[in-house]
Amino acid sequence: MYLKALFRFNLLHLILLLIFIGGCSASISKSTNNYRTNQNYISRYLVPNQLPAPQSIKSVQLYRKGSVSNPPIIELGSSQKLVLAFDELTDLSGQFRITFTHHDKDWNPSNIPQDWYLDDMQELILGGGSKNQLSDPDYFHYSISFPNQQLNFLISGNYMLHVTDFNSGTRLFSLPFFVAEREGEITSWVETDYNAGARFEALDRPFSEFIYPDFVEFPEFDLSFKFVQNRFWGDAKQSENYDFSEEDRAQFHLSRENAFPANFDFIGLNVNTFSQNNSKIIEWRPDLEPPLAVLREDVLNFTSDPNTGWGSSFGNPKTSNDARYANVRFRFEDGGQFASNQGVYLVGDFNQWLLSEKNKLEYNESSGYWETTSLIKEGSYTYKYAIRSGATGIDDLILSDSITRRQQEYTSFVYFQDPDYRYHRLLRTQSFRSGQN
Repeated sequence: MYLKALFRFNLLHLILLLIFIGGCSASISKSTNNYRTNQNYISRYLVPNQLPAPQSIKSVQLYRKGSVSNPPIIELGSSQKLVLAFDELTDLSGQFRITFTHHDKDWNPSNIPQDWYLDDMQELILGGGSKNQLSDPDYFHYSISFPNQQLNFLISGNYMLHVTDFNSGTRLFSLPFFVAEREGEITSWVETDYNAGARFEALDRPFSEFIYPDFVEFPEFDLSFKFVQNRFWGDAKQSENYDFSEEDRAQFHLSRENAFPANFDFIGLNVNTFSQNNSKIIEWRPDLEPPLAVLREDVLNFTSDPNTGWGSSFGNPKTSNDARYANVRFRFEDGGQFASNQGVYLVGDFNQWLLSEKNKLEYNESSGYWETTSLIKEGSYTYKYAIRSGATGIDDLILSDSITRRQQEYTSFVYFQDPDYRYHRLLRTQSFRSGQN
C-alpha cells in the first residue's frame, strides 16, 4: 500500500506532471533509445537490449552483497545491496558513469519518468580503481555497491544498469538485475519427465503456487509468471499454463513443449593459480606476454563435471591485486562428430555465455582438436562447447556429456501489471532446485 501513497497526486499535481511529460517526451524517448542496441547477440544470459562487455572489460560480476554466489536480486525497501565489480585492461585509471533504466517483464523500456523509479542523484560515478601488482596485461579493478546514500530504487521490477566511459561518453556494457517486493506467498517445485526430449533426454517442468495479496483484484488479467533456469536471464520462459480456480491463489507451470532441459551440465575450470602444478594445465608459459596456459583436452562424453551448486553467472574471478590474467588455450576432441568447416564455440561465465566469432574454435588437423584461446583471470569458472542453431540460436546441449537428469537451479518470477500506473511490479521471486521436491 505504500506504493499507492507514494504515487498519490492531487489533481493539480497530476495536470502539471502530464504537461511536463508532454513537453519533455522527446528527451525521455531519446534517453531511452540511447540504451537500445539493434545487434542480435546470441547468449542465454543476455536479455533483449543488453550490451555485452567489450574485450577491454573483463571479470564482470553483479551479485547481492554478502556472497558472490547470490543472484542480482534485492528486496524493495530493504537494506540489501548489489555489488558491481569489473576489471579494465589498461595502464591508466579510468572513470565511469553508471545509470539505470526500468523495464517491463519482457525487457522493453517501461517509459515511465525516471523520478518514479529512482531517488536522489539518479546516477553513480565510479573512479579510482586499484591497480594490479603484476603486469602482462596491466589492469585496474573497480567495485561499487548500491543502493547507497546517492541513489535508491522506489519501485520494483526489472532493471538494467549501464556503464559508460565518463570522458568519451561511450557505453561499455549493461547488466540486468531485479528489485522484488515481498507481496504474497509462493511455493515452487520441479517435476521431471524422463526420455521426453527430442534426444530422449529428461525435461524439467517447474511449478509454483502463488497466494496473491488482497490488492490483486483481477488476477487472471493482471498477474503473469516466468521461470529462469540457472540464472540465464535471457532464456526466461513465461508460464502458459495457470489455474485461478481457487479464490486466493494461482498455480502456474510450464508445458512439456516449453520445458527446460534437465540434463544441462557444465565443465568446471579451476585456475585459482596459473602454474605447471595445476592439474588442468599441461603447459604453462609465464615468459610470454600475456602468459599462456594450455589446458588438458576436453573429450566429448568424458570430461564434463556438472555443477550441483550454482554460483555467480560470471563465475568467481579472484579480486586480489596480485591476481593475473593469462591466455588460456582450450582444446576439444569431438570424436570426429563434426566437419572441420562447422562452427564450434566456447561459451562460459568468463564471456557472458556469448556465442561470437571471438570465441569460435578452429579445427587443428594435425592435432585433431578444436582449439581457441581466451584471456581469463585466475579464478573458478564453468563453460560449455556449443554450435549455432539456425541464424540466431544456440545449441549447447548437442555436445553435452549426458542425457540423464542433473540438478538445476530455477527462479520463479511473479509480475503484477499495476492498473493505475501501468508498469510491471515484481511481487515475488523464489529460487529453488530440481530434486528437492
